[in-house]
Amino acid sequence: MESVRVSDNGDNLSRDLLGQVGTDENGSENLGDNLVEEMDSYWNDINDRFMISRMVSDSVIKGMINAVEEEAAEKIAAKELEITKLKESLYFLHVGSNNIDVKNEPESSKSERSMSFSCGCVEHDKMRESLRSLRTVSIEQFLRLRKEIDGIRGSSAIRRIGSGSELIGLGGILKEDKSWVGVDRTVDRLKMIMDVMCKKVDDILLSKTSLCEWQQEQEFQRELEAMVMQSVLRSIEEELKERLCGQNAHCCDGQGVKWVEKFNEILSLHKQLDAILKLLPNPEAGQLVSHGSGDLDHSHRKTLSNHTSFSTSLWEGNGKVDKSKTDDDGNGKVDKSKTGDAEHFDALQLNHMSNKELVNLFNNTIAKTKRDHECTVQKITEDYYKLKAEYLKEKGSSLPHRKEKEFEVLRKKIPEVISKLDDILVDNEKFPDFSNSGESPSSLKDRLDGLVSENRQLRDSLTDKENKVRCLSSQVSDAAENILQSSLAEAHLQNLIGNLNAAVEDARMEVSVTEDVFKCVLRELSSQIKCNNDESQMELSMMQGIYEIVFREVALGAEITGKCEIENSDLEKTVMQGLSEVIFRETIKDTEQELKRLYGLYSVAKDNEVSLRKKILKLENGLISEVKEKEKFRQEVDLLKMSVQEKETLAMQASAALTKEREQLELSSQELNTLRCDASERSMELESVKSELVKAMQKIEVDRLELSSLNQKLEQAMKELKEAEKQRQLVVALTQERQNDLLSFKAKEEEVRKQMDAIIVFVNWLLKSFANFECRIADNINANNSRLEHSRSQLSSLMKKANTLRRTGLSYKQRLERRYCDLQLAESEVDLLGDEVDYLLSLLEKIYIALDHYSSILQHYPGVR
Repeated sequence: MESVRVSDNGDNLSRDLLGQVGTDENGSENLGDNLVEEMDSYWNDINDRFMISRMVSDSVIKGMINAVEEEAAEKIAAKELEITKLKESLYFLHVGSNNIDVKNEPESSKSERSMSFSCGCVEHDKMRESLRSLRTVSIEQFLRLRKEIDGIRGSSAIRRIGSGSELIGLGGILKEDKSWVGVDRTVDRLKMIMDVMCKKVDDILLSKTSLCEWQQEQEFQRELEAMVMQSVLRSIEEELKERLCGQNAHCCDGQGVKWVEKFNEILSLHKQLDAILKLLPNPEAGQLVSHGSGDLDHSHRKTLSNHTSFSTSLWEGNGKVDKSKTDDDGNGKVDKSKTGDAEHFDALQLNHMSNKELVNLFNNTIAKTKRDHECTVQKITEDYYKLKAEYLKEKGSSLPHRKEKEFEVLRKKIPEVISKLDDILVDNEKFPDFSNSGESPSSLKDRLDGLVSENRQLRDSLTDKENKVRCLSSQVSDAAENILQSSLAEAHLQNLIGNLNAAVEDARMEVSVTEDVFKCVLRELSSQIKCNNDESQMELSMMQGIYEIVFREVALGAEITGKCEIENSDLEKTVMQGLSEVIFRETIKDTEQELKRLYGLYSVAKDNEVSLRKKILKLENGLISEVKEKEKFRQEVDLLKMSVQEKETLAMQASAALTKEREQLELSSQELNTLRCDASERSMELESVKSELVKAMQKIEVDRLELSSLNQKLEQAMKELKEAEKQRQLVVALTQERQNDLLSFKAKEEEVRKQMDAIIVFVNWLLKSFANFECRIADNINANNSRLEHSRSQLSSLMKKANTLRRTGLSYKQRLERRYCDLQLAESEVDLLGDEVDYLLSLLEKIYIALDHYSSILQHYPGVR
């Protein structure tokens, strides 16, 4: 738009300067030079201003956008990494703790399937929303381009000759319309291509076959994983049963000392492998090392503490240990139990706490653990970089490739061996409890079967609730599809409105052209009528003079004639004058009546056009209000979706917290001595789980109520969409009425043309009637023509000067257009240079950020200051 304004200002300046040149005939050459210099300076100033403003605005905007995008991308990546790590840790903990619930594993796999499928649906909806936003942006851009083209076309539709006010006519306008046809075609083709691409992408996204295939693949993979996990867990269960039987037999025979020695050997191997793993250099990032080592140390400490207590209990039962050793072990056991009780949460306190308090408590604990973990990670990374710098100073920066491969093989094998040893130690923690208890394995199996049945019932209830949640999610997806269809209908309506606006603008252009034609015809008719009136008056004056001369000659030559002849001649003269006056009056009246009738038709057409414009404005305002209301409904639906997702995340967090509490309670139950205490504690745990399940049922009922309210809102939105479709039908009917009005207007124009043809025939008849009078006045006209030719000879020099001035003006216009094209090319080059500068600045910012972040670490390297 700024370029169009600048071009308009340039055209106005060129016209003013051309007018001054036309007035000053003597100093035309000097003024032309001055004009060129002034225009050069003017365009140079404009070019400088454009460059500065464009550079500044582009650099500021792009810098802000890049900064925001980088921050968002970093935050998203960090959150995704945290989520993946938490999911992996929860999954492994869940698999390690639920050794008893092996038979119910397919149900958990089904819940995981539903969760993954819901995540896929959410991603699918996000893709749809992004495609919708892109489509709306493209439509807005096309409408802006159309408006700008129409504005340029309207400003350049009427051209003038020099500094005069005479119109060129229809020829110039039609040529300009033909020149704009190419631009319109290109815009239409681009729009068609965009519509085709959007339709194809919609087909791809909306195709149910692709979603079904993706779902089948995911289900197939999950089923395979479930089968593998079931086989693994079954093998582990069989091994545990065999070990239990063997351990009970050995304990009854009094061979526990050998098992203690084996456990001590396994612990020594565990410690040696840990030491070897710590001594091995790791080429990967420091954060990964810190995470892996922290997790391994935590698990190893737990196993060591458990197995020290296990060894002391066995030695005390058999009575083959010194008193000093037993005292030391007892003290360690008391300390560890105290710290464990301080660290673990009490189940009764958690039952009495509310949901918000539980969430706050778990959030605080998670935040504390994160902070501690980050501090330890930073310390470990700093130590790692320091040690690495010292190592590089001593032995050089490059290490042999073979050693790295060997270390990598060892790194991969040692954690596997350690994990196997940990599994063996964890599985063998329960053996002393079973040995001390005098109960039979049949009673233990009965208890285990009862617990398994209770777990099955609980999981069946959970699966029912998950099925209900899936049904609700499917309803939400159907509502989203309906909203997408409504958005497509809105886009179709917007296209119809654009087409109607284009048709109205074309009708306006046609009306303006017809108005110009009518004005030209009326001017020509009025000028012809005036010329005919002047000629008739001249003829009357000439006839009167001729009659007077004739009467004088008759009076002088025939004085003998009587008074009666003179009276007859006077009567003839008066009769002729009356007839001529009557004829002219009738002709004037007829022309005035026709002019009035034409003016009335013109006024009626103008009123129709005004009424059509008012109706179009009303329809546009109504459609704009409808679009705003639909956008509000979309925003409400999006907010409701976000609330549902947040509630689902809260439910997942609560389930994760419940799993953690189960693990803690199971560990505390394993530390106790007798199975009766274990049974009582498990009953308490089951009661707490039941209470939590009741709470979950209450939450699910609240969610059901909220979803019912959401369904009601969706039904209201569907009703409003139906009303919008009815209004669209009304708009289509109004457009048809407008087309009928346009057809009637065209018929009226044809009638007016026929009337004009009749008027032209009548004027030709009048011209033929006055041809006789022209013969008599030919002599006077010849004399006047001779005078006019003399005046033309004098004015020919002036016409030549005017033509030279016109040519100079056209040349200046061509120069201005060339300069304008050069300016556009320069602007495009400046934009490219600005983009390159912004990219380089972003790279420098990233480099500075990286240097600031690793400044404390790079100080330890030699040669870096």
